[in-house]
Amino acid sequence: MKRGLIVYVTGGGELHEDSWGSYACMDRFAADVVGVAHSEFDIAENWWRMITRGMQEILCVRAQVDDEGMTFVGAPLRICG
Repeated sequence: MKRGLIVYVTGGGELHEDSWGSYACMDRFAADVVGVAHSEFDIAENWWRMITRGMQEILCVRAQVDDEGMTFVGAPLRICG
């Protein structure tokens, strides 16, 4: 089963899809694809992009990024699958 992960950055610094933090998220949540969202619109856009790429399960996790790293807030939310 292919798994996608949307990281919703709600506070702190920036996170990009090709950065070290994204790859760390992929390893931690065993995801095949990762998307970064900064608003609710970005979550929907990433969800649609992952559905069209064939992801059977999509998770969304909220994160805060700062100089020392990334902190996850709450448990991951399963959007579909």
